[in-house]
Amino acid sequence: MSKHTAFAEAGAMRNCLRYYRMKLCCTFFFIVFLAIPLALQAQSKPKKGIWPFKINRFDKEGRHHGRWKLYLSDNTTLLRNGRFKHGQERGKWRYYYPDGSIRKIEYHNPNSKEFLVKLFHDNGELEKQGMARVVETERVIHYYWFGTWEVYNRAGQLTHTEYYERGNEIKLDLSSRD
Repeated sequence: MSKHTAFAEAGAMRNCLRYYRMKLCCTFFFIVFLAIPLALQAQSKPKKGIWPFKINRFDKEGRHHGRWKLYLSDNTTLLRNGRFKHGQERGKWRYYYPDGSIRKIEYHNPNSKEFLVKLFHDNGELEKQGMARVVETERVIHYYWFGTWEVYNRAGQLTHTEYYERGNEIKLDLSSRD
């Protein structure tokens, strides 16, 4: 092998090493400057579903919109689950006991401030059912029961009815007066 050939082969090897070193360096910078920030961003945001099924969203005016799930501060115990349409509750809303069993269900109709409410005993049996309404003023939002409510025992049997006006139970005296 001549000196000239040996230098040519050594130069080719150096060029090859430079090429692979540059390729390795570019890959490293790609990972550091692009992949790691994306990974950190993905870890910092909790998974909220895939569009259009994302939860806890707002519309353009900042009102609640779509499916909402509200949790205790531990972020695992579900308290409330339902849907909003531009700030208004719609459809079936479920409320839960801390153990995960159902506590209350509300059935909201479009364009109505009145809705059906069903309360449940901790054993899952119906406790009470009746109507409620929401009245909003500039200063306060007031939620109250109204009308006739059916009351059930822990076995799910109807025991009596109660009557409410603006959230206050009205005792009816049904005894006859002679």
